[in-house]
Amino acid sequence: MHITLRRYAGAAARMDRIAARVQAGLVPILAGSAGFKGYCAVKGESGDGVSVSLFENGEQAGRANEQARAWVRSDLRDLLPDPPETFAGDVVVSAEAEGEGGPFTGRGGQLYVVIREFEGMTDPDGAVRFARQDSMPLTRNSPGFLAFYSAWGDAGRTRAAVVTLFDRRENAWLANEQVLAAIRAKGGRAVPPPVRVVAGEAPVTAGAE
Repeated sequence: MHITLRRYAGAAARMDRIAARVQAGLVPILAGSAGFKGYCAVKGESGDGVSVSLFENGEQAGRANEQARAWVRSDLRDLLPDPPETFAGDVVVSAEAEGEGGPFTGRGGQLYVVIREFEGMTDPDGAVRFARQDSMPLTRNSPGFLAFYSAWGDAGRTRAAVVTLFDRRENAWLANEQVLAAIRAKGGRAVPPPVRVVAGEAPVTAGAE
């Protein structure tokens, strides 16, 4: 799988207007693209807006993302005038709750997303081991768990992001605090504290049919 994150600084305040247009215009484009697995737009509590899109592979994601960028430039220029900060990479550790349609489907606003971003990582193999043995199992075994995706954002494996999906806020933050405690206790030099945590409800969700 391949994941793409786009963070729009300060966009959360406009998310209600953005969400309506995205649901009507962008979601059909993405959902009709080859390899599409899921999408959500997050109203970050810190004030930023973030989109998460998931495809089967990077080639498919690249084609769909070109269409998405063109649509945003033409249909959301007034609400998103500045280009986003983008993170994209192949998912290396993942888990999804069992259920029909996958974690993005049929949420109806009942989706809470936590994104942890890491930079300056110097022990990528150790970080992958930590994700597989510690952070992913802790997250997967937490109440309300829906999905866990961990990916590298550069060829040198110095940037990483972990995206977790839950049914509601309290469950998501409980799991996040457990993972942060594990990082402090076991992460060592392999997993430094995240440089940024973006979290919030997702007013727009779409999953593969």
